[in-house]
Amino acid sequence: MVQASPFSSLEHATSYARDLWFNRSPIQSWLDVFSAHLHIDEAAKFAPGPIMLELEQFGRKYRRKFGFVFITSTNKKLSHQILDEVKARYENPLSVEIGITSREEFILIERKLARLWDRLIQENVRETPEESGEVVQDSMEEDDVVNNDSSEEVVSTVNKAPKITFDLNKIPEENCFV
Repeated sequence: MVQASPFSSLEHATSYARDLWFNRSPIQSWLDVFSAHLHIDEAAKFAPGPIMLELEQFGRKYRRKFGFVFITSTNKKLSHQILDEVKARYENPLSVEIGITSREEFILIERKLARLWDRLIQENVRETPEESGEVVQDSMEEDDVVNNDSSEEVVSTVNKAPKITFDLNKIPEENCFV
């Protein structure tokens, strides 16, 4: 990803990551990533007593059967849904479960890319220097120029173009054009 960057958009970065993950990464790389997770253990922290015990039990059974931890993109606070999911997926053969787990992992990768992209945009917005107030000669109409010795107010004859207001914290449809 670093070698292919910079990316022109989040979609471009996600598309590249998808190709890298699903088409160019060997299964051993997937297994290495899977083994770094503690997701079901995190979900157990939020679970009520009986669900917590079942999550821990199925988490151990799942790991023994498949050789890697259970990974889901379900919110870890929804422990009852995670328990239902781990029980159902425990019945899968290894070949099916590797495919499901790789897709679940990629959903997590997409979320991390989106958070990273948002953070980078925020940093770029903060680092963008404010306008210097300098006027570029080519952008001025002759009638708009005021001599230094004149105290008269100048009225512009240039058509006022609509201003575009764009909030990076909103999706494009939520932004308005003034």
